[in-house]
Amino acid sequence: MKEGAKMSFWQQRVVLVTGASGFVGSRLVNLLNKKKSKVIALSNKEIKSIRGIIDVRGSVENFQLLNEIIKKYKVNTIFHLAAQSIVEIGQDNPIKTFEVNIRGTWNILECARENNIQKVVIASTVHVYGDNPKVPFKEEYFPQPSRPYETSKACADLLAQSFADTYDLSVEIPRFVNIYGPGDLNFSRLIPKVIKSILQGKQPEVWDVGSIRDFLYIDDAITAYLMIAEKRVDNKKRLRIFNFGTGNQIKIYDLVQKIIQIMAKGIKVRIEQLPQDRSNEIKKQYVSIAKAKRELGWYPKVTLDNGLSKTITWYQGNSHLFI
Repeated sequence: MKEGAKMSFWQQRVVLVTGASGFVGSRLVNLLNKKKSKVIALSNKEIKSIRGIIDVRGSVENFQLLNEIIKKYKVNTIFHLAAQSIVEIGQDNPIKTFEVNIRGTWNILECARENNIQKVVIASTVHVYGDNPKVPFKEEYFPQPSRPYETSKACADLLAQSFADTYDLSVEIPRFVNIYGPGDLNFSRLIPKVIKSILQGKQPEVWDVGSIRDFLYIDDAITAYLMIAEKRVDNKKRLRIFNFGTGNQIKIYDLVQKIIQIMAKGIKVRIEQLPQDRSNEIKKQYVSIAKAKRELGWYPKVTLDNGLSKTITWYQGNSHLFI
């Protein structure tokens, strides 16, 4: 698709983005704004850095608010990214996790149904596949969640499928591997946590050294969000699921060593005992991206080494934000 065609596609859109102040959501809002969409950014935090958007405070648990926003601004496209996405919080507070991730999703879907929304994109995760021994995970694999967070996201996916099939909604579900990049201040995530430790002169603490994961750079993830909304082979309203990753996996220990090598620090990894609350940690978690390549023409452009270098440079230049 030519750049001009892409621009005209988004110029016609009134887009609601939930979770708009998050690491991924804020990047998506910024790009949609540049593409001249009318963007309504829903979040529980104020977004000061992006001009020209409609910034709304609120929660996806509030059905009335969502419905009012959609009707008032005549929304025709929804990117639903709002979620409680931290595995540990899901285990400590499953009820809140279910409220946000499940109730929030059915609120979005019901609003879409009532208001005949043209396109709905429900953000999902590789976590829904659970501890399936058949890797790489493929879209046709049925979810096998175990922990509360994984279960909440699998429920959200099934709700989306139900609404798409029953009410003829156009629903897209992108399932992402771990997303990383500049600007992520969630230090419960591995890459920000390791970089912060090294910048503080501390040994990075790692306990799942043998686990295998895939890490996708933020720019490639945002491109995936846009392409999944832009491209359909036909105009039939139905559910589509796509995996997004790099297609290359790495052991956690090797990833941490890469970060140390790039930062040129003589620091050794501190290997910790697996915490009791993570005893059921999934050992292998990565996906096949063949479908996204074939049907969307999407593929990751940023290598892990290049992405880590860009990410580390950002943290080094912005350490005043977190140290």
